[in-house]
Amino acid sequence: MLAVHNWGKDKPYIIRIFAAHLVSTVQDMSDDFHSIKLRRFASQKFPMPRLKYWFALYRSHKKNIQLVKDIWSAVYGKNIIQSFSELLKELSNQKNQSKHKRPNPPSPEEIEQAKNLLDMVLTASEKDLEDEFNQLPLKQAVKRRMSKLLTESPLELAFYLFVAVPCWALYRTSPTYLYRRARQGDFSALENLLRLDQLMLHDPMIGKQIIAYRFNHSSSKYRKLLTAATSPPKGHNSRKNILLSQVGLISTLSHLTEKPLTPQDLFELIEAFDFDSKGKLFEDLPKTPDALARALSPDRNLWRNVFVSDN
Repeated sequence: MLAVHNWGKDKPYIIRIFAAHLVSTVQDMSDDFHSIKLRRFASQKFPMPRLKYWFALYRSHKKNIQLVKDIWSAVYGKNIIQSFSELLKELSNQKNQSKHKRPNPPSPEEIEQAKNLLDMVLTASEKDLEDEFNQLPLKQAVKRRMSKLLTESPLELAFYLFVAVPCWALYRTSPTYLYRRARQGDFSALENLLRLDQLMLHDPMIGKQIIAYRFNHSSSKYRKLLTAATSPPKGHNSRKNILLSQVGLISTLSHLTEKPLTPQDLFELIEAFDFDSKGKLFEDLPKTPDALARALSPDRNLWRNVFVSDN
């Protein structure tokens, strides 16, 4: 993975550690989104959830964010995710205080310790990515954590895989916000929600809105809503949508640092990733860096707000 390594040499640690990994999820997500309605992921069939608890996951953005943290901790290890969260917080604080002198600047020893830790995480990150390029099997520790997660939290994991991730990637919004708009009667939100999750036919608030369209609107809209419940999400075949979502996240992370990535940097990241992985993601990008910047605008806005409670 020489190309990705060389691309990251002058980039902030957080970008060097996470950027290529985020790009690496694009193809798998594109493939897995085909089976959302089957409630199947990586050959694992998920059971039908208890609807009361399933619907509750839509109603709290804070629960959604905690859900992401819990799942990432289970897969990657609690210490790594905690370090990542602390790093994000520190970067944000540094950005906000960039024009002011820090009251308690770190000592040279603390700086050296932090650098050694980041170098260690970066080395492990690059090794994991190289293993992925070489199609090596998952490490046993990751398999154990995934198995434990499937056993202990099937409801939460299913919501993350079949609702939260595709909602962010395909619709550029959070499940909480999509649900809020749908229960207020927004037709587009209702249609997108039902395409994403047919179980929402049984949610009382959503059912009330569907009935309202049956009697108070045109019959064609009512039929569209019923059809949506058995149809895949719009854009589920679009690797481009998923790629832009992930690149938007990378761009947003970089803006927490003092050296944000430019559209040209992002172009070169995808080129480097394709070179190392023998992939063709670059074909899905807009033709110019300026066009990429415009295309990423909704994704950057999404990721800026995704960790802000809306409930």
